[in-house]
Amino acid sequence: MLNPVKRHREHCREARASMSDFLDGELDGPAARRLRRHVRWCPSCQRFLATFQRTVEGLRKLRQPPDDDLTPAASG
Repeated sequence: MLNPVKRHREHCREARASMSDFLDGELDGPAARRLRRHVRWCPSCQRFLATFQRTVEGLRKLRQPPDDDLTPAASG
């Protein structure tokens, strides 16, 4: 049996391994609930998920086509 510190570290590893799937909405209900429960009481994983989520959102914005209003007008 793992001691409490090792068990916590294992939970963190499992949580972090599933965060990408969580943000993509690909975790099933029980797995998503386990992740949310862990993140709720683990400050380290809270910070990790918040940072990861900002990173993913930033990368998704880079894939979006530019806004037409920001495109320079063609000179004629």
